[in-house]
Amino acid sequence: MLLVLGVVGGAAVGLAAYFHFSKGLPALFSLSDYRPSLVTRVYARDYQLLGEFFFQRRQFIRMSEVPRRLVNAFLAIEDAKFYQHPGIDLVGIFRAALANVRAGRAVQGASTITQQVAKTFLLSSVKSLDRKVKEIILALRIEREFSKDEIMELYINQIYLGAGAYGVGAAARIYFDKDVSELSLAQVAMLAGLPKAPNHYSPWRNPENAQRRQRLVLNRMAEVGFVTQAEAEAAAAEPIGLARPQEPLDTIAPHYLEHVRRTILGDWGEGQLYKGGLDVYTPLDPNLQRHAQDAVRQGLIEYDRRHGYRGPLDHVEKVQEAAVRQKWLHSKAVSEFSSVSDYQIGLVVAMDNRKAKVLLGDESTVELPFEGVSWARKRLDEKKKPGKLTGPPPKTLADVFRVGDVILVEAPNDKHKTYQLAQEPDAEAALVSLDPHTGQVLAMVGGYNYDRSEFNRATQGQRQPGSSFKPFIYAAALDGDLTPTTLIDDSPMPLAYRDPVTKELKVWRAQNYEHKFYGPTTVRVGLVHSRNLVTIRILKRVGMAAAIPRLFEFGFEIPENRHDLSLALGTMGFTPLKMASAYAVFANGGKLVEPVVISRVQDRLGRTVFRHRGGDCMLCHQDIDRTSVLASELGGQAGREQGVFDRPVLDPATIYQVTNLMKGVVTHGTAQFAKQLQRPVAGKTGTTNGLRDAWFVGFSPSLVASVWVGMDDNTTLGQKETGGRAALPIWVKYMAKALQNVPVTDFVMPKGIVLEEVDPETGYPAVDGSGNRVMEAFKPGQGPISVGTTVPPGVVPGDGLGFVPGAPAGQAPVVGDGFY
Repeated sequence: MLLVLGVVGGAAVGLAAYFHFSKGLPALFSLSDYRPSLVTRVYARDYQLLGEFFFQRRQFIRMSEVPRRLVNAFLAIEDAKFYQHPGIDLVGIFRAALANVRAGRAVQGASTITQQVAKTFLLSSVKSLDRKVKEIILALRIEREFSKDEIMELYINQIYLGAGAYGVGAAARIYFDKDVSELSLAQVAMLAGLPKAPNHYSPWRNPENAQRRQRLVLNRMAEVGFVTQAEAEAAAAEPIGLARPQEPLDTIAPHYLEHVRRTILGDWGEGQLYKGGLDVYTPLDPNLQRHAQDAVRQGLIEYDRRHGYRGPLDHVEKVQEAAVRQKWLHSKAVSEFSSVSDYQIGLVVAMDNRKAKVLLGDESTVELPFEGVSWARKRLDEKKKPGKLTGPPPKTLADVFRVGDVILVEAPNDKHKTYQLAQEPDAEAALVSLDPHTGQVLAMVGGYNYDRSEFNRATQGQRQPGSSFKPFIYAAALDGDLTPTTLIDDSPMPLAYRDPVTKELKVWRAQNYEHKFYGPTTVRVGLVHSRNLVTIRILKRVGMAAAIPRLFEFGFEIPENRHDLSLALGTMGFTPLKMASAYAVFANGGKLVEPVVISRVQDRLGRTVFRHRGGDCMLCHQDIDRTSVLASELGGQAGREQGVFDRPVLDPATIYQVTNLMKGVVTHGTAQFAKQLQRPVAGKTGTTNGLRDAWFVGFSPSLVASVWVGMDDNTTLGQKETGGRAALPIWVKYMAKALQNVPVTDFVMPKGIVLEEVDPETGYPAVDGSGNRVMEAFKPGQGPISVGTTVPPGVVPGDGLGFVPGAPAGQAPVVGDGFY
């Protein structure tokens, strides 16, 4: 009777305890709807990893995809009876309880894998009797609701394995750069040993601890019969094959990756970006990106050297004393120094006239000869000494620096055999390159050094394009009644305008770059030699009402308060990406394509939820849904495609005429430096007032690239730093590499175009004795100026816009009619 009462009493106490600890326990629905925080990965066009976004680095894998030996390794060390027990191990619980009583505190647990799932997903990790009881209750409930494989799938995807890796999928990539299916027995044993103490058993931080733990796992696998003892010993003896994962391409394309991040964040939100486990595929070409980055950096360094040496970074006194040198070596300036150009920071500790001894940040000492310093003319203040960039060449090292100066040096390389004095450029640049037929952005450089400035000048920098905007004005004109041989008056044209602040009437007197006027000028010469007055008169002749819609067809949205003639000279700010997209219209024959930085997106289950159709025309259908919605958030609906139908929206004949003119910019005009490419290319330089912005935007039949160079504070680049000098060399360096394996082809000539040889200066047909000759492109009904036509030195009365063959000769130019 007493025994019965004892059993009943014990049961009552147990039942009361069960109800007591069951109060407030979390429901299990979060396990059945398990959506772990996964890593969003961004890939280049060749599937190289570009970068990752995550709160927790995790890769979800199905139980069916996990090798059995990996599961066995975790079972052997964590819970060998997992597939036999009901969720708790009573023997283990009593063993742990005894150890805790002896220690007087909680020092040991007996958690099964099911209990670990309950703790990880539903409870805190604080060790206490209260939590342990709740853990047991939840484990029993989980076992009733889920199969063993479902529980194991939750475990292997949620467990933390160190190095930021959650789950075996992420850990396999991080530790071994492998898929879980490729792991060896030795490697799965290494992973299985990590959950107990990931940092203590880290194979990178504590390789000896990791090896001891790995052997313990292998021995346990042999003890429970998962492997033979011989297999365990062989695995313990083999090299672990530890390798950090492939270095992400974010080191060569940080601005591109950041632009992708902003795009995902804007379109799909923070949750999908950092926890959604998306696979984002971009059109970035790693080889072209490297060429673009190298071209930008080399171009900026060349610009910087033209403007002399700015001086040392710092100065340290008493460098002859060892304590002073040691203090400098351990200073913040040394420990935190980094350079994208692989420069090294150094301290001049001794020197004579021809060589210097430089202590580097890595504690080595190198010799810097005068030959490596000879470029370092002193930079002059152009405001104080107008017309001069630098002082005289240095004659000795003392003309450049002194003992104690902190400087930058460049190690010997293919270009020079000795150490060189260096400095980081103070100017900035951007380069965007895209496929004109698909809009795919193949390369993007947003600045010299992402660590120095995350600002993406390729997509965020709204800078005036200057004369590189002129081709769009010429396209509007040639789409009307002008031809490449129409003569336009290049003479002074004062323009009246009202100051928007003071409301006063003022006069704008536009100038050509050379501060000269050339009189009757053909449309070709006006663009090839970038004549400002010619372009202004062309825009006035076309009229704003006709020009603005044409500019819109190139992707430019011009606000009403900017509908003035200064637009002809590129006075409204645009990004290099916008300029590249607009120039793509010339390269592809008249189609405006949307720049594409994301080609395809897959959700965590591998379903394609977004796809961009290459070659989509932006203006063909304006009612397209521009927002892609993830299928995983639509209950599995099919992913949407972004894009519209592909057809030209501008006259191909007009586009070809302007392209033909821009080929002349390269062969005879302001971009002759590009002739070294020895293939058909076209483009236009651009320079703004005060030499604040330098541009070159150009293209081949298969590739467009836009280059901008300038100062972030909008100060001048300095004397003679035009688009042709500061930006064009960067473009040429990039295109030379990008096109080196591309067959040489010319631009496709549309039907109806007729080529005739003309004298570009006069517009007459070329004859024997003509100086320059070009093949001019004419539409049906057009042609060169007829031989024998009298071209007057003046203008048509009251017009002031251009010349018409046959007008009376000898009239003076009318310049006052340009007021508006």
